[in-house]
Amino acid sequence: MNHSLIYEGSRTQLLQQLIYFDEEKIAFLNQYFPVRSKDRSNAETLLSRYCSELEQLLTEFNGEDLNSQVFIGSQLQLRYLDDNTTDIYTIVFPNQAEPNDNKISMLSPIGLQLLLAELGSTCQLAIPSGQLEVKIESIKFVNNGEVGVLI
Repeated sequence: MNHSLIYEGSRTQLLQQLIYFDEEKIAFLNQYFPVRSKDRSNAETLLSRYCSELEQLLTEFNGEDLNSQVFIGSQLQLRYLDDNTTDIYTIVFPNQAEPNDNKISMLSPIGLQLLLAELGSTCQLAIPSGQLEVKIESIKFVNNGEVGVLI
């Protein structure tokens, strides 16, 4: 298997995400947060940070960095620290979310908390029933962050 081709496809996809958010961020925010609110402001801040991280990643692109932080299109294995079980989730654009297939929207409460998290980090996830502590055990960019038909 030619890893350089895989990485080039991943690089292209991340570049498309960056271009999309550069050109369509306001329309994206208007679609999912039509009213000015704290949630919209938080999402806008996160998207700005996300784009900055993408720019940095693309400047010094390599496969190691690609799988060290959660991006749209990353598949991650989480270990629940309360019972030591694991789950695998993929962070996707909102229109690609399939909860039954463990594809969670980057704008879902969990997605927002995991986006840009780093490999090996422990996260306190706020959930309706309280707090859930998870550790990110693995991250693999699986080319599931296609920009495609978002709006």
